[in-house]
Amino acid sequence: MAHVRMLSWSASETGRDLDLGGLVDPSTDPLPGHGGTELVAVGRAVMEREPDATHAERLAEVIGPLGAIQAAGVAANFEIMNRVVDAVGLPLGRGNRRMMAEEIALLGTDRFPHARH
Repeated sequence: MAHVRMLSWSASETGRDLDLGGLVDPSTDPLPGHGGTELVAVGRAVMEREPDATHAERLAEVIGPLGAIQAAGVAANFEIMNRVVDAVGLPLGRGNRRMMAEEIALLGTDRFPHARH
């Protein structure tokens, strides 16, 4: 959930509209006009371990080659953070659960077995 908080903060700081529903609903662009749909497609391909160069190519067309490289770096950083958190079994505390209740419900993250901790 820290990723969602960082994404929300980043969108706020840069003055971009953010629709978190786009992270779970492919018909919604999470970052209208900023390559959100393409970013989510690349993220899904990474998570599903089904590389598809067309997603990366489309992202580079929309946000430029440098933006696509930066997005890959961010995705790699998030992946390593997830692995570290999973490896140590870091739970989401009650305070954070209350604060993030709306995002948890929207994204459906409580459905994962490790979310019960």
